[in-house]
Amino acid sequence: MSPYVDFVESNLLNARSLPRLGAAVRRLRLDRGMTQAELARRAEVSRQWLVGLESGKTPGLEVGRLMRVLDALDASLTVRDDREDA
Repeated sequence: MSPYVDFVESNLLNARSLPRLGAAVRRLRLDRGMTQAELARRAEVSRQWLVGLESGKTPGLEVGRLMRVLDALDASLTVRDDREDA
């Protein structure tokens, strides 16, 4: 398992930081046998931007671009309340 992903539970990748989010996107891309160029084309983002996302070094991450990448991977973003009393 990647050191950047908190845990993998069935088909859930838990990422609590940009580097971990990038690692999760990379894992999904590789699981689907896609190159960065192919995913970038499908998501209508530059390969350079995708490289930054996967490395966790995308300053000012744009949510719209992230959502297009996730859509191209047939994945989604879930926000969970991690408070113990929630």
